[in-house]
Amino acid sequence: MTGWIEIVSVLLNLVLVPSLIIAVATLRSTRKKAAADAEKAEAETKKSELENVESAISIWRQLAEEMEGRQRELSRQVDVLSTEVKRLKNATNRVARLLDKITAENMAETVQQIRDEIRDEIREGNVDGCSGDHDGLPCTGNDHPTAR
Repeated sequence: MTGWIEIVSVLLNLVLVPSLIIAVATLRSTRKKAAADAEKAEAETKKSELENVESAISIWRQLAEEMEGRQRELSRQVDVLSTEVKRLKNATNRVARLLDKITAENMAETVQQIRDEIRDEIREGNVDGCSGDHDGLPCTGNDHPTAR
């Protein structure tokens, strides 16, 4: 009976040992493949993250350029309006000084002088040779027919 056990043991060893060797080899190759897949997935994730960052940078750059253009235009408009306000302030001061000079004797003459001052201011504020006919106000360019 011990012979039988030895024969069965030898047969089992012959059958199981190659299976064990194959299992170990398969396990190693599977582990290497899993590690390679993990590295590949990590590399793809990093690539995707970089693409997302580059896309965000591109969007922000475009927004910054658009905002810069808007800022330039607003700055230009502020300059134009500042000039117009100064001009109108000067005209108002001149008219106020003339109003202070009105007396009963020079009323008609002073009123005509004020009208002339206003007409001159309207002409100075004209754009593109506009007649200045904007309800008695100087042309600013925004209400000018050629600006539309």
